[in-house]
Amino acid sequence: MANSLFLEGLIENDRGKLLAAPKSDLHNHSTKGCSLAWVEERTGHSFPMPPARFDGLEGMQKWFTSTVKPFCTGCEGIVMRWEGAFAEAGRNNITRLAMNFGAEEIELAGGMADFRELIEGFHTRYCPDTVFEPELTYISKCDIDAAADSMDEYLQTGYFKSIDVCGGENVRPFEDFLPLYRKAERYRLIKRMHVGESGTADDVRRAVELLELDEVHHGIGAAGSKDTMRFLADNHIRLNVCPSSNVMLGYAGDYKDHPIRTLVDNGVEVTINTDDLLIFNSSIENEYLLLYRAETLTAEQLEEIRLRGLSPGPGKDDKHEE
Repeated sequence: MANSLFLEGLIENDRGKLLAAPKSDLHNHSTKGCSLAWVEERTGHSFPMPPARFDGLEGMQKWFTSTVKPFCTGCEGIVMRWEGAFAEAGRNNITRLAMNFGAEEIELAGGMADFRELIEGFHTRYCPDTVFEPELTYISKCDIDAAADSMDEYLQTGYFKSIDVCGGENVRPFEDFLPLYRKAERYRLIKRMHVGESGTADDVRRAVELLELDEVHHGIGAAGSKDTMRFLADNHIRLNVCPSSNVMLGYAGDYKDHPIRTLVDNGVEVTINTDDLLIFNSSIENEYLLLYRAETLTAEQLEEIRLRGLSPGPGKDDKHEE
């Protein structure tokens, strides 16, 4: 049954109702998962708002490293941003949260045991009822063999629920990442990858087929191919879409013509997420509201997407049967 609170919030432009409705955020970079306001309050520094458009990923990183990061660096700065990400989950009633962490960040926090204690402390304090699904992430330029050799230290704890590779597309062939994803399979992790934001529909399909991905972070390039969209729909491969990220990085022209409309019209399962709240300055309820105001999707379609994000996708046995 539809949650009338969420539908009313969209139709009435009532952020209070949108905040109160349960939501998910399944594409959340932990070190950038807090708000600018959180960092301002804790540093005493006032930051300029991000530009309406960045010059791609390079421009985004340049803005972040020159504008925000100098005031929240090192272990202390990262921990402060982690705390803010959980505070945001509590504020926005995020009842299912997938947040990614890099191995370097885990070690910076003192190793797996100290990291887990720290993160669970924030989870318990700010959003204890949230289903939290930590994601182990690797940068596409990483030393793959070394990463695969050291993964067991993190995965044997059972703490991480998914794996991701991010940090730029087409940096190396998809086949190169097989050691990471084969090990993730052994630990029965949800397999995700950043692909198809700047890349093509063919990139999305090849990554899914070669690495046997369960979900794709971004994936909007799939909208360029009917065949790829049919493949994703038939195999129930979810795309964790981040509208403001796509628009502000120039991978989508605007919210009204965002590829999410084409994906939904072609039966592709999508969720709506924040990506980097600290950079794009758009919290999860605002992402839904932006798409509704632009008439990209109807309130009912957005409600269906919200509900989908609250539950795990089909099991591994339901995928890749063809």
